[in-house]
Amino acid sequence: MKKAYVNLAVTLAVVGLMIAAILYLMQNQLFTFSLFSTDYLNRTMVYQATTLVLSLGIILITALQTRFQSLRLLSIKRIDGEVLPEPWIGITKRNRDSWKTLGRNIAIIISVVTAITIYFQVYRNGVIQRLTFTSFLLIVLFALINSFVEEVTFRHSFAAIVEYHQLNPYISKALSAVIFGAVHYLGTPGKIPGVILAGFLGWFLSKSIHETKGFFWAWLIHFVQDVIIMTALFLTLN
Repeated sequence: MKKAYVNLAVTLAVVGLMIAAILYLMQNQLFTFSLFSTDYLNRTMVYQATTLVLSLGIILITALQTRFQSLRLLSIKRIDGEVLPEPWIGITKRNRDSWKTLGRNIAIIISVVTAITIYFQVYRNGVIQRLTFTSFLLIVLFALINSFVEEVTFRHSFAAIVEYHQLNPYISKALSAVIFGAVHYLGTPGKIPGVILAGFLGWFLSKSIHETKGFFWAWLIHFVQDVIIMTALFLTLN
């Protein structure tokens, strides 16, 4: 048991360093890139490439801590499983669906909530440029990378340690909710609505990894939110 909490402490430290790196990289570029048409796309390219490399380091550290058993949780083939009851959000023994159904439904609901929040927090600044097909493809690529990086950092790392040591899943759910929610106070969406939305998302996506033993729903749902957010930022930033 002592080793389990040592590994949790190491994971917290690694995630803390990653958060510090993310905050730094949001303001500073490690290299310059000017191939794309807007500054936003160029800066995002640099940021995504850098954080992707760092996330691979987190995967390696977690794998070493769990004798590489953590890699199983990165599977995107496991999309179904039993949904454990969560009465506080209406998931009871009587009305719970499988993850195939719940994952799809929550993806739609959270996407609508995100879009509404983004509309009031971002679009009120006004649209300043047109979205081209090429730009949208880049946004999709960046969203795919960003969602992977953040799921590895804030979900997979904690879930893998908890699963490996057979600890209570609520440990990783709570850590994911609190940390992911807190870092979004200055993010997009931000402030209190962003904290609440990101906190719930962090908890739910952690739940999906534990109960499906896979990465599919966590990555997909996060990816859809990032497409919505990044598209808004592209339209409203230079």
